Amino acid sequence: MELRDLLSGSSPVRISPDATVSDALVSMIENKTDFLLIDRSSQNDSYGIVSRWDIVEGAIANGRDLTTSPVTDFARKPLVVMNNMNLDIRWVAKKMANERVSKIAVFDADEFLGFITDVDILKVIAARTKQTKEAKE
Repeated sequence: MELRDLLSGSSPVRISPDATVSDALVSMIENKTDFLLIDRSSQNDSYGIVSRWDIVEGAIANGRDLTTSPVTDFARKPLVVMNNMNLDIRWVAKKMANERVSKIAVFDADEFLGFITDVDILKVIAARTKQTKEAKE
């Protein structure tokens, strides 16, 4: 299985670097996701990611005003990115392990295609295991 096969088909969700934490939270709820891509503010900037945990741990737990706090204050940057769509999933897993992340952004040139998560990899492995077990029975 290759990286391209892991993309779930869900629409990638991104947010402006000028957005507030409140904007990010609303976007997560509306899009039923736990994380967002934060766009670059310029060509020299890095993409970032903000998760619901980043908001809970960074903004809410520290009493920040969600309506005025910039989402970039809680983003993790630079973003871990992959763009070799033919890459075997074991290398995707290895990249996650090496970078100590559970999500990797996937780009095709400059086009953001979505995130691959550790759960996506585990689902594929579980499905393979089930198929192998059923074939043996």
